[in-house]
Amino acid sequence: MVARFFVDENDLALGKALAALHGDVVYPGHPDLPEVPRQTEDDVWLEVIGRRRLVVITRDKKIRYRPVEKQAWVTHQVRGFVLTGRSSQATADSLAILETHWTAISAIVAENPQGPWMFGLTSGALRPIPLG
Repeated sequence: MVARFFVDENDLALGKALAALHGDVVYPGHPDLPEVPRQTEDDVWLEVIGRRRLVVITRDKKIRYRPVEKQAWVTHQVRGFVLTGRSSQATADSLAILETHWTAISAIVAENPQGPWMFGLTSGALRPIPLG
């Protein structure tokens, strides 16, 4: 399997569900991602994910505001999607939102192979989030 997406640890069930549906998804503790075990700090896994050129999917709405993590996102040229809507907090809700937008997500990834970039994702929209 060639991984394309990384779901962070704030919703392992979501990562496992997406891996079962799409096959190209890894998460902390996944056997194909030994350098990111469970409980790896954000600024550490961001470096690995940037180096491996994976695309992040996260429910951590605050990652774009925390200075160390935001700087790591930019420095390591990470690309990713942040579930920002209120209804995206339960795994089933997050999965439904992602599946609704999966074609658009795949297109954005294909059209933007260079990072850093970040998109906010809600049930109704996908919108770029400025990193500068």
